[in-house]
Amino acid sequence: MGETPMFKMLSGVLALGLLAAVPAAPAVALDLPGPLVSSEWLAAHQDEVLVLDVRNDDTSYKEGGHLIGAVPLDFRKARGTTTERGVEITDMNLPPEAFSALMRSAGVNDDTPLVLTHRGRGPDDAGYAAYVYWQLKYYGHDKVAILDGGTTKWVAENREVWGEDEAAQTGNFNARPARREFLADTAQMEALQKRKDAGILDARFFSFYVGLEKRPNIAKAGHIPGATLFPFDANFAPNGTYRPKEELARAYMAVGLGPQQAVGAYCNTAHVSAISWFVMHELLGYRDVMLYDGSMLAWSKHGLPVETQLR
Repeated sequence: MGETPMFKMLSGVLALGLLAAVPAAPAVALDLPGPLVSSEWLAAHQDEVLVLDVRNDDTSYKEGGHLIGAVPLDFRKARGTTTERGVEITDMNLPPEAFSALMRSAGVNDDTPLVLTHRGRGPDDAGYAAYVYWQLKYYGHDKVAILDGGTTKWVAENREVWGEDEAAQTGNFNARPARREFLADTAQMEALQKRKDAGILDARFFSFYVGLEKRPNIAKAGHIPGATLFPFDANFAPNGTYRPKEELARAYMAVGLGPQQAVGAYCNTAHVSAISWFVMHELLGYRDVMLYDGSMLAWSKHGLPVETQLR
């Protein structure tokens, strides 16, 4: 018996319903080109990644505009308080549960390719993205890159921006086991001081290194004895992008920090020394680089020795 037109129609409807019920095959995961992406690359792949705009204020995201689709991430929510040697230390990395919740609230999934941007007014802004990048890598999320030059460069190239909030769907991100080799505590920094094959990098400005000034939350001015000065802003070209790898490699070697050494990087609260970690470990391929998360805040609170002599 031949099929009636109604049967054909119902068959088509049922077939469509069955097809709709079948989960769509996941898209092929995008391979990020490296730890840094250019604005040209991002413009061509913006629909294939999630952009997180990491800032330290409540207003500039909307007032100054942001990349279309970029989800805001408040850097202040990416830091927490911990206790080390019985002393409370603020501005520290979040524990895994809290960091997972923060990433989920921004729409991050376990397999999401991420590009981190920042306001881009200067190297200090780049530190916000670098620190969150370090956190993501610390908790095992390798699909992450930083937009070189941040939002300021994007705007200067007359690329589109938006001035309203971007709604984020809840993600399923779960922190993986921590890569402890990326993090130094105070005891490990003390151990580095005693090693001939190790170096300590102070990423702050000269005036902080020699004790001419200090932040109010730092108990004592000066630097960790034996530390080498390499200010964080030296990593950037005048246009706000990272300097070429060849220039950076020469500069780090010039101050005596080579790829064969174990290096611990610090600043006042680790946010700009995250730039140093990013450059050495991610761009230059140094294998043994740690971020001292407590930095001078923890060192000075513990009453440990400091120096003011230029080394």
